[in-house]
Amino acid sequence: MKITSNKVAPAKYEVEVEVDSKLWKEAQEKSLDKEIAKVHIDGFRPGKAPKELAKKHVDPAKVLDGAINDSLNPVFREVLKETKLVPFTQPSVDVTKVSDTELTLKFIIITTPEVELGTYKGLNVEKEVPTVNEEEVEASIKKLVENNANLVLAERPSQKGDTVVIDFEGSVDGVPFDGGKAENYSLELGSNTFIPGFEDQLIGKSAEEEVEVKVTFPKQYVESLAGKDAIFKVKVHEVKEKVLPELDEELIKELNIEGVKTVDELKAHERARILEQKEQQAKGHALDAILDKIVEGSKIELPEEAVKERIHEMRHETESRLNQQGLDFKQYLDITGLTEEKWEEQVKGDAQKQVTASAVLSKIIESEKLTVTDEEVDAELNKMAEQYKMEVEKIREILKPQLASFKNDLLNRKLQEFLLENNLKK
Repeated sequence: MKITSNKVAPAKYEVEVEVDSKLWKEAQEKSLDKEIAKVHIDGFRPGKAPKELAKKHVDPAKVLDGAINDSLNPVFREVLKETKLVPFTQPSVDVTKVSDTELTLKFIIITTPEVELGTYKGLNVEKEVPTVNEEEVEASIKKLVENNANLVLAERPSQKGDTVVIDFEGSVDGVPFDGGKAENYSLELGSNTFIPGFEDQLIGKSAEEEVEVKVTFPKQYVESLAGKDAIFKVKVHEVKEKVLPELDEELIKELNIEGVKTVDELKAHERARILEQKEQQAKGHALDAILDKIVEGSKIELPEEAVKERIHEMRHETESRLNQQGLDFKQYLDITGLTEEKWEEQVKGDAQKQVTASAVLSKIIESEKLTVTDEEVDAELNKMAEQYKMEVEKIREILKPQLASFKNDLLNRKLQEFLLENNLKK
């Protein structure tokens, strides 16, 4: 296999590969067998016809496509082995020559951006010293109590804070629209989960009452409904009010918090939890400030391909979050008034910042020779086993498919500890 690597820009390489003829022939044979298995010829069971006869019913282009796909992984492994390149992003590949006897591929490989580190130790960044006051503890306790409230039927008209169980169907100009209908839907009045004005019109209503709710959709909404007037026919089935439990040892027993058996212990637990949360936030802000200073003092050549890939990842992350909310990306664009191009422009700055930070951090890891040992992995697995009351080997088995990611998380944690230890103001 002939492999030729050329650096065409900072952190960007073109690698041309003349694929080994034996490997290429075997890939074609394998692809041909797959296509033959799909062929149906009268008088023969699928895949059982004589090979020479079945070949006449196979599309040669599909055979070549399948063979190329089967060749990519083994060829790319050989490329990385010979060139010693470490990809920073997903490589791209083009077929530059293909025939029954030849296959030539060209890979575009983006490596870690070249970084000339500035000062990354002794930056004297201040970290906030968090405190917790009584009001915060009381608010947290109040939230715990509210989260354990019971909903009971109220023999009165609804009030803000009540939950109503309703059927509803919405229409615009008399025509129902998708997503505008539900039955036995529980809605907390005052939660602001529905269109502005919807919940307010259900205050003061009683069970079995029918209501006509008139609203106007916001201008920043799904394109088909944005800015339009709508009427919802609503039937109230039940009105439920929250009944808060007493803050006593019976409630604390129901909360089932380890080591907490009294009201005083609950307050101490919540104080410690809030303090730990604030401490993590303070560390996060300090790390951001440290990284900003390091990046500002460093020099980096940032490949555009790396930024584009990060934007693609951000798009995928956004789509996943939207799917959990029952929306798709197009609906999100309609609601926000953005086009795909404007969205990409909007996130490009963050993508550049994230890619730059990642490259700088990788360079610090390399410079400081930070690693995660097998002993450190074992120690972390033992902690997890103790925390989840499981055998350590069971934890290891569960994490085995994600072990590389797990070790990377430990390495990032070690890097963060290094940056804090060497850059916080004493």
